[in-house]
Amino acid sequence: MTAVVVLIAAIVAANIIFRSSTPTGDPGRKVMDQLVPTVSALPGYGTSALPWVSQIPQSMVAPYAIKLEPHQDSCDGRPGTQGWSQVVVQSGFRWKGSFHALISFMHARLSDLGWTAVHESRPQDPPGQSWTKTLTNGSRANLNVTQEGGPTSSTWQLDAIANPIGKAASGC
Repeated sequence: MTAVVVLIAAIVAANIIFRSSTPTGDPGRKVMDQLVPTVSALPGYGTSALPWVSQIPQSMVAPYAIKLEPHQDSCDGRPGTQGWSQVVVQSGFRWKGSFHALISFMHARLSDLGWTAVHESRPQDPPGQSWTKTLTNGSRANLNVTQEGGPTSSTWQLDAIANPIGKAASGC
């Protein structure tokens, strides 16, 4: 009887493990774990001024940081374009200083995390800056920070984006 109970317990455990190992576009969160630290380069990081949230706030001025795991998508709904969406870390934050002061504030921190600034040949409108990083799997991640809401706005957005592991959605 004990052997039967042990066998049944092993079968139940195997079924639970099998069912919980659903496919993902970022197995082990290896890509996401390399994007999350980008938020530490932002003003207000580690304080209530820049909270991690589970949904993007409705208010365009509410500060937040969010992790957007890849999900199955086809973008255009056509057969053959189904795949994983990108891995994304996004943050809306406040900065009242100048664009150049923000980039200076962020640049040193992002450099320490392995990000390299992309030099733009002409000014962007709205102001923004890009960085790139080669991830441990050899793929490239992109990070952009842009001013939102016009030239006098103190609202900014950070987007750190990388391709998923496996087949990416196409037709986007």
